[in-house]
Amino acid sequence: MKELIKTLLGDIVRKITPDFKGGILIEVPENKEHGDYTTNIAFALTKILSAKGGSASGGKKSSQEIAEYLVNKLKKQKVKDFSKIEAENGFINFFLSPECLHYQIKEILKQKNKYGWMDIKKSPPSLKLRRTMQVEFISANPTGPLTIGNGRGGFYGDTLANILESQGHKVMREYYINDRGEQILLLGRSIKRAQGSPLLIPGTEEAVAGMVPGISENLYKSEYINELAKQINKKLNAGEAGQKAVELILKTYIRPVIKRLGIKFDNWFSEKSLYSPASGEIMESLMRRDFIYEKDGATWMKTSQLGDSEDRVLIKKDGSETYFLSDILYHFDKFKIRKFDKVIDIWGADHHGYAPRLKAAIAAIGIPEDNLEIIITQLVRLVKNGKEVKISKRAGVFITLEELIDEVGLDAARFFFLMYSPNTHMDFDMELAKQRSEKNPVYYIQYAHARLSGILRKAHPTGDHPKGEKFKLLKEKGELNLIRKLAEFPELLSEVSRNYEVHRLPRYALELAREFHNFYEKYRVITEDKNLTSARLVLATATKIVLANALNLMGIKAPDKM
Repeated sequence: MKELIKTLLGDIVRKITPDFKGGILIEVPENKEHGDYTTNIAFALTKILSAKGGSASGGKKSSQEIAEYLVNKLKKQKVKDFSKIEAENGFINFFLSPECLHYQIKEILKQKNKYGWMDIKKSPPSLKLRRTMQVEFISANPTGPLTIGNGRGGFYGDTLANILESQGHKVMREYYINDRGEQILLLGRSIKRAQGSPLLIPGTEEAVAGMVPGISENLYKSEYINELAKQINKKLNAGEAGQKAVELILKTYIRPVIKRLGIKFDNWFSEKSLYSPASGEIMESLMRRDFIYEKDGATWMKTSQLGDSEDRVLIKKDGSETYFLSDILYHFDKFKIRKFDKVIDIWGADHHGYAPRLKAAIAAIGIPEDNLEIIITQLVRLVKNGKEVKISKRAGVFITLEELIDEVGLDAARFFFLMYSPNTHMDFDMELAKQRSEKNPVYYIQYAHARLSGILRKAHPTGDHPKGEKFKLLKEKGELNLIRKLAEFPELLSEVSRNYEVHRLPRYALELAREFHNFYEKYRVITEDKNLTSARLVLATATKIVLANALNLMGIKAPDKM
């Protein structure tokens, strides 16, 4: 509907001022007295026309006058989707007609579990986005179990991929395995120390049984390290022990947990695979374009010329590659070899400030910066019994993601992580997540679905869906408000697929559940009037379908009984 309004207004606006290049913002007002949709386009036009000395209707006009002018033009088009279009305080408000709302019920019943899904081939030109997309998420270093911080990015990435697929995109879900470099060597040293072996001082052949400054204090310390140490051959050196530990951690602590989370990756990409002849080709390409230089025995990239605060090291003076070089090679593989149109990287809070650097680097190898979207998830504070639970992976004092799932359940974990925008810090209230009451939002939503299922079971014990099109009988305020909320779903998914605001989906599900509960408290579904009963049962069916669709996209169960 937003696209229809934009089209209608756009045709009129371009006649008033042909050089208008701004977007037309259409919003859903919180107060339904202001319509189902509203726009402030008249305010924007006032500024433009004032600068030009007047409007198409003659002389300078106020925002309200321009809004009234636009409304008169819209009314002449006699669009049946709107029962009323009004100008109020410079805003233009659109009210959907009952016929338009009733049509949405037909569409829901027709499309069922695909309601809200989009066929890009049939969509308006403005919504035809890139078709081949990659979403890389979690990608935790294989040095220990997954933490709750990994869960935030994991559930966000999984749900975003689901939404993108629902809008017609071809999506690859990828886990990037950091299986080389300093952290793997550190992991190996941690294993060797747990096995009782002395530590080698870097750059020497001297073994020390005690503390090694700069190494010992950073070793991974936890029970899982001791368990790994028992499984790894003591004859292996630190580097070999680290590689073996990576295999065991992936097998024991990462892959099984990700499967339990309901997340399925299409590809597990090894960092080690990047260092092939292709890496040399990239370096040569950068050198030809004068982005590479040598200094102090190291190889540097001129990222300062591309918007970064300073130049960055690609290869250290000891010959080892930096993470930055690996990331450049990785994204070259994504864009140039595998040819993704759009790449979305979901990183943890510790990568803050790294995004501009990487975007500068990919621009240097000829990839438009807009093709890469980097989303940073902020920190999670775990709260239990009113107190913060401290998390420290290396100190061994942390709550694993699996432990969290054991305590609060997968559905609650998914919902609580998803309901906050990733760029905000969040408190995860473990006690609230376990409550079986309306205070717990995921319980409240699932209870709405179960209640709807119960109503339909009672009315149709055989499992048949109610039939009939007595939609005109649905005219009460609570009925129409519920239908309005159902009608928002397709546009919501379309918008989230473009702005990646996944937190809007759980909030929508909560609003829909609340609208249904309000409806249920005010009106009887099964009445003595057979026609009215039929109409309300159809409405209940439509609500159940949309609520289930929203929950399924989030990877959350839609229970029939609770």
